[in-house]
Amino acid sequence: MNNENEQMKQNGYSGSDDNGKKSTVKVLLKIALVAAIFGIIFYLIYFSVQYSKANFILSNQDITSAEVALVQNYKVNDKIYFFLNRHNENLSSNLLILEIEFYDNKEYRHYKQISYELEKDYPKLSSYIPSEYFRKAGKYRIKVTLDGKIVATTLIDVQ
Repeated sequence: MNNENEQMKQNGYSGSDDNGKKSTVKVLLKIALVAAIFGIIFYLIYFSVQYSKANFILSNQDITSAEVALVQNYKVNDKIYFFLNRHNENLSSNLLILEIEFYDNKEYRHYKQISYELEKDYPKLSSYIPSEYFRKAGKYRIKVTLDGKIVATTLIDVQ
């Protein structure tokens, strides 16, 4: 029997449950590490998605903040006002582009484009799209890009 115990000790078995506890702790540490890595990856994805979003509001009346109640009945030759800001930060961009597309032959096609040069620390931008851009009744899609990245898309119907 002593030979068996000595042989088991030489093979790494101590006769107690210490190795079982150590292996369980190692497995739990590995699981915690993998969970932490997934948590960090999820946070980074969430942050990058939130960073690329913006509040883009359209109205047929002047807009001064994101909390204004809006009227959204657009008619041919209306000025369409817009308001743009990011969630809890400045626009952080040098170039804002509004790309206006008109729905024709079952798809949206490029129609007009407006560009604004910005300072990085602008917290918001509000202005209007000239009435000449909406001379035809129909469906329009307005895409907003900041430094080439689309941050908002809005569909409107002009009657």
